[in-house]
Amino acid sequence: MASSDSKPKPTVPIALPTESIDDLIYDARAGDLEALTADVASLASQHSCSEAQIVASAIDMEDESEGGTGSCVLHFPAANGNIEILSFLLQKLSAGGVAQRTTFINHTNHSGNTPLHWAALNTHLECVKALVEAGADVAIKNDAGHDAVFLAERAAWSASAEVVEENENGDQEIEMTIGGDEGEAQGEGEGQQSVGEMSAGRQVVEWLLSSEKSAGLESGAKEGESSA
Repeated sequence: MASSDSKPKPTVPIALPTESIDDLIYDARAGDLEALTADVASLASQHSCSEAQIVASAIDMEDESEGGTGSCVLHFPAANGNIEILSFLLQKLSAGGVAQRTTFINHTNHSGNTPLHWAALNTHLECVKALVEAGADVAIKNDAGHDAVFLAERAAWSASAEVVEENENGDQEIEMTIGGDEGEAQGEGEGQQSVGEMSAGRQVVEWLLSSEKSAGLESGAKEGESSA
């Protein structure tokens, strides 16, 4: 049974069966473009609607108490850094109405995280760019009160802290610059950074802060703070 404080179900263009939503999300998470393309087209034919409406209806509707995430199909390629899958989905959405596309791109899951939050947290710059350029709102904060810039900056700070820790442990002498292996810390990430390079997290922070859609945002991740 859903908890009394469960978030209301989002409004979607087409009420897809749970199995169909699961298939779409699985395709996107697995990075199977061929299967995703086929499933989107098949569902659009079955429901006599546009492919944009199918994509905009692919949201995990299960309550958190029942194991649902509340995430939409964009969350998974954004988190995994799969720009091919993300671009495909955004291209399909672009054929629909602007309001529908913007609402879906900024869909928040049960923790209040948008696809942009997940892309920034995992320091996937190309996905961050694609989402922002498609209409993602950089200023949205999750349930912990954190925006995408904060999450990316915290990832960059964590990478810096790991470098400092390695130096203190005497493993090797490393300069006090943000670098290190963010890929391991962040999941399917960008791989190892060379010492002295701007880390993937810092690149995301700098790009977001320089974006014209980020006016008024400030960086400010601090040690010890966490997001949902």
